[in-house]
Amino acid sequence: MGNIQQVAIVGTGVFLGALLVFLLAAMFPHTTAKIGLWIIERLTPKRLHTKIIGVMNKFLDGLASLRSPLNVLMVFLTSVIIWLLETGKYWFVMHAFDFNVSFFALMLMNGIVNLATTIPSAPGYIGTFDAPGIAVLTAYGVDQATAAGYTLTLHVALWLPVTLLGAYFMAREGLKWSDSLREETKE
Repeated sequence: MGNIQQVAIVGTGVFLGALLVFLLAAMFPHTTAKIGLWIIERLTPKRLHTKIIGVMNKFLDGLASLRSPLNVLMVFLTSVIIWLLETGKYWFVMHAFDFNVSFFALMLMNGIVNLATTIPSAPGYIGTFDAPGIAVLTAYGVDQATAAGYTLTLHVALWLPVTLLGAYFMAREGLKWSDSLREETKE
């Protein structure tokens, strides 16, 4: 349990540090661009400068929405609501199983499994969702078999409705997963 709490504390510190860097980059785009150019010119091969500078400029353009305090507040509030709603689903699914952990433990599990799903994986996040979820629950005293059953059920409960809804709208629009559609998605 102590290990998971340490990971949560360190992860929170890293997240807040990254958030501060992004907010400063958004508030001072010209200074950030100057610093970025200085780093690019000294640490990257000359032949890649144009491409890297282009990526940096697009990234800084993307941060433009963070220049408005109202936009930052809206992003923060909607993020909190979305995370609480998703953790609420974790909590409801938990009641179908013979264990009970705190809402905080489920929020921690939610954060860890969502972070882990950023790792390249099989379609549907198979493995990158499940293994960390089981690890968090077993750290909170849930036996391995129950943790695995819960995590797999939760995974299906989160993945299936969105996938079915997407399939429904694809069918409604007359889209087929054909070679032409695959070619469009590659562009």
